[in-house]
Amino acid sequence: MKFSYYSRCVCIIMSLTSILTWMSCKEHVSSPDIDIDKQLRLTDSLITMSKGDSGLRNLKKIRPLIKDSDPAVTDYYCFLAQWEIDFELRNRYADSAMAFFSTDARKKQHPNQYYKALLCKGEASVNLKQYNTALKYYYKAKQILNNGNCDDGYLSVKMANIYYKQKNFRQAARLWSNSYKLIMQCGSRYSFQKQFYTLQGVLNNTGISYQKSQILDSAEYFYLKDLKLIDTARSTGIDVNAASIVVFDNLGGLYLSKNDFKQAELYLLKAVQLPLKEVDGIKIPPYLKLADLYTRKKQFDRAAAAFEQSKTRLEKYDKQNLDIEVGWNKMYAQFLFAKGDKDEAYGYQNTYMHLKDSLESVSANLYKLDVNRELNSLAQQQTVNKLSQKNKLKKIFLAGSVVIALLSIVIIVLINRSLKRSQKANKEAALQNEKLEHALTELERVNQNYIRIMRVMAHDLRNPLSGMTGLAAILLGEDEFSEESRHMLHLIETTGIHTMEMINELLKSGLSDENEELKVELIDIKNLLFDSVELLQFKADEKLQKIKFTSDEESVMAYINHEKIWRVFNNLIVNAIKFSHEKTSIKVAITKKDNKVIISIADKGIGVPAKDQESIFEMFTPAKRVGTGGEQPFGLGLSISKRIIDMHKGKIWLTSTTGEGTTFYVELPTAD
Repeated sequence: MKFSYYSRCVCIIMSLTSILTWMSCKEHVSSPDIDIDKQLRLTDSLITMSKGDSGLRNLKKIRPLIKDSDPAVTDYYCFLAQWEIDFELRNRYADSAMAFFSTDARKKQHPNQYYKALLCKGEASVNLKQYNTALKYYYKAKQILNNGNCDDGYLSVKMANIYYKQKNFRQAARLWSNSYKLIMQCGSRYSFQKQFYTLQGVLNNTGISYQKSQILDSAEYFYLKDLKLIDTARSTGIDVNAASIVVFDNLGGLYLSKNDFKQAELYLLKAVQLPLKEVDGIKIPPYLKLADLYTRKKQFDRAAAAFEQSKTRLEKYDKQNLDIEVGWNKMYAQFLFAKGDKDEAYGYQNTYMHLKDSLESVSANLYKLDVNRELNSLAQQQTVNKLSQKNKLKKIFLAGSVVIALLSIVIIVLINRSLKRSQKANKEAALQNEKLEHALTELERVNQNYIRIMRVMAHDLRNPLSGMTGLAAILLGEDEFSEESRHMLHLIETTGIHTMEMINELLKSGLSDENEELKVELIDIKNLLFDSVELLQFKADEKLQKIKFTSDEESVMAYINHEKIWRVFNNLIVNAIKFSHEKTSIKVAITKKDNKVIISIADKGIGVPAKDQESIFEMFTPAKRVGTGGEQPFGLGLSISKRIIDMHKGKIWLTSTTGEGTTFYVELPTAD
């Protein structure tokens, strides 16, 4: 059952991230008068201290000081949009902020302000349920950021909110989980209080999304992690009761879905017993879950009391909890059926069905309206582009006709001369090509000899250099030499050591015998593979592909080299993206069998012909082919991957059907 307090949690975190985004993106070129910058920061502080009215009054006071050509005007409109209740008016404020960037020059001159305006417009589109439009603005903002920084985390929060509203809960969970890691990198850029509210909301929303995706273990992990963060904040004096109620309620619902009534009742009672001045019916959901729990346990008196508590609050805050009213009628009908009051139960069940159909109808109409609007907009834009293109072609055709008429005579005169010159040039070119091919062949042979000679020289130089440095060290231990002689010996020793280091680096960089010692450590391969999938999902998004990750183990530990195995996973997943068609799925799975772990990466791409499957792991293999999006191959990735897997005493192989897809398998020994 979808409760509105989930949505309010999302809205709270979205508002907080908007404030933090403004602070991180603020440019100090907004006005020649430094007071404008100070007043904008004062506005931010007032809003943070829940003095929004004072903040808005301060904004209106400084508006006459801001010129329309000053980028600070975007801050003004974004603040107004952020705290405006009317969504249509909020959207107009966002449009005013975007209007400042009517030229590409301003976008390039003020990238941080442009980034903030894009987020402002994106959030306004979310409020109007125009999710596709909002995603376009967020992806434009994404292009301005460097991947993996603090602000990237706040952008991920906003995008996760859209996926959540569209009921794509798994993608929302991944984005919120990743945003937590990125926001943790912000360090001391923001106050502890601001960062707490942001991180607390992110953890809670991640848990909710995993719970709605039926990944209950992950949901429980994030809820408990959220409670630890709340306990830390409580010790600093921050009021955390509201946050605690939400998380306790979520945990209670989680355990209730597992039929763990004892744990469910423990957390739900904590939620309803925490002292808090209610302003939005925050305790309605835990009371409803308690009623459901007592109904299942046939404790009807306690269930009726819980229903009464929830109903009282629902009547008080009915406008803010329309979706909860739907759930209340459904659960109360179930309660009456359990008691045997079937006639009364049917009445509440009919009310539930009527309210549910009404809400779904409104939601469906809004979503459909946005899609149609998006399609109409694209069609209109395409029509305009076609008309513009036709107009350009007409002008080019007229100008070309005049030029062709004037040049025709000249071309006829020159064509004969050109033919003769071309024949001569072709002969010379053929001869030159033969010389070039011969030179390239010779150059390749010389280059191979050069590498062999350099490898031999590097190895042979190490022995005398080692002797020199050793002798110098021994002589330095004697007391018979003068200070000047000792200085010269020290120079010999130092120079020898540095030269040895240079030779070692040269061998490691490309002239080595490829028998270097493999440094391994105990690592969870599942987490390493999951991180690779998460990082490469954005690359897959460029071709509208989805990477699906499945696992049947909590963790799979093995002694591996983190960097090298990461490179293998990256090579295989990037190849799957490269050779898969658009809008297809890539399946990444990890399973454990006895003392082995098997990783599979399956695509639905062009496949590998049977004649090329044996040579595909060779260096510079002739079996390389161009990707489905025109990506160029190099013939190195699979050969490097095979060498790395061989070093780990594992196996790598593939199965493939031309035109249907390919599955690569990697088998490695575990630490068991």
